Amino acid sequence: MKKIVFAALAAAALSSAAFAVDKKKQIEFTNELSSDIIHHISPKDSNKDSHTAFAGIDENVTADYDGGIVKVGVDATFSMTDSNNVLNDHDGNPFYVSDWDADWYVEFNPFEVVGFGFSDELYTEGSYLPVLDDNINAGNYSTNGFAVLIRPVEGLTLGAGFDVPAAWFGDDANAYNFAFGADYTNDAFAVGGAIRHIGIDDDSSVYGAELGDFQVGVYASIKAIDKLTLNFGFTHSDDGDAGLGDVTFVSPYKYFDSDNLPVSFLDGFNGIYGENILSAGVIFDAGSFTISGDAAIAFDSDYERDYVLNEKKGAYDFYTAVDFALGLTDKLTLDIKGFALIDFGDETVWNASKAKWRDLDPTFGIYPKIEFALNDHHTLAGGLILQSCTDSDYGYTEFALPVSWKYTY
Repeated sequence: MKKIVFAALAAAALSSAAFAVDKKKQIEFTNELSSDIIHHISPKDSNKDSHTAFAGIDENVTADYDGGIVKVGVDATFSMTDSNNVLNDHDGNPFYVSDWDADWYVEFNPFEVVGFGFSDELYTEGSYLPVLDDNINAGNYSTNGFAVLIRPVEGLTLGAGFDVPAAWFGDDANAYNFAFGADYTNDAFAVGGAIRHIGIDDDSSVYGAELGDFQVGVYASIKAIDKLTLNFGFTHSDDGDAGLGDVTFVSPYKYFDSDNLPVSFLDGFNGIYGENILSAGVIFDAGSFTISGDAAIAFDSDYERDYVLNEKKGAYDFYTAVDFALGLTDKLTLDIKGFALIDFGDETVWNASKAKWRDLDPTFGIYPKIEFALNDHHTLAGGLILQSCTDSDYGYTEFALPVSWKYTY
């Protein structure tokens, strides 16, 4: 809430100057109400009971205003989840607010060459994975705190500043959390990258909040071929987290079985981690249909996670996904997504019966969906998610029935 209030005050203060100079304004707004209806999960271990629960409701609002000199945006999500039989601190209550997250940004460009960003994350195009619909962390060539943006020539942006939280000179630690990056974009290609979390140690924190570990990324996007876009890049993260820790359609959750015993699944095995990761994305837009693909491979993902539980974060080394969208009519679209997570054999899960480390078997998912556009503003969607981790000890099969209504302005 504080972030939204600050954004509104900043926008009000800055926009008075913008409106006096720039008459060109653009507003984009979306509201999406969605639910997976039910989550049903069946463990591969026959000694563990299956579980079905109401999936809850998600409400997401995004709003962006582009006034030329001033740009302001808000992205807020509100979620309610069924808490019955699920491990949490709300036992006995049928529903609880499981997530309330509000992000914002303000960009102020009083001069043609120099601007200022506040929580203004700007990503170079090559860091984008189209099926995941997200960017690699180090593709942000601005900051999530304060940044100075310099645009010396058309298409080139240089960003430098500090991320939040950040600490300065103090009695306990000297940590700065600086970041800088660059991006050059034209009609044929884009290239960019960033260096983040500069001047901090692995254990640096501000009032208990971790500052993050050193990270660097370099990315490129090729757009010269008609209808085809190719993205690729390299990311180095000291802590192995490039933002690919959860790439699944639904996450397995903890719950109580019929004997009131807790059933849980491996945490941190819904994506890939690694100090060095190569990523790639492809989009082929033929007009009547679109094919997209993601791929990412980690070269050193076997990070120790918990010695007590004998788990390691990032057992999977390779992530790949495809998305096929076909326009059946002017209003009806069929969209089919699928993904796979594969462990290449770095022995990252514990086999209790044989008392040794072993590989984790793959996880697969498929997500067919139908979208119906009522008009230019309202879209209804419904689908089916099927996901399975094939591991005999830690695996599961899970399905959900996602539906949504989206308003776009």
